[in-house]
Amino acid sequence: MTHDHDDKLPIAIPLDVLKQQAAEVAAAMQSGEMSAALRERFVNIRAALFQRGIFDPVLVRFDSATAPRATAQEIAEQLATVATNL
Repeated sequence: MTHDHDDKLPIAIPLDVLKQQAAEVAAAMQSGEMSAALRERFVNIRAALFQRGIFDPVLVRFDSATAPRATAQEIAEQLATVATNL
């Protein structure tokens, strides 16, 4: 059984690229507006972070069904912090 390499898989994002993308998404989220495209970018970045073992409880609250949802501003601030620390 072979597995094709897929550059769209979050784990395939090199760490330096992930850091840059996370910072860009955090900056875009500062406006408080969440377009469908920005939401998708955030979810992909969060998945890449999770796959690397980076779990942040604030980022989970973006779309949590069991905890109070975080605002776009809270998510943006926390994502910026995570990006800085990568």
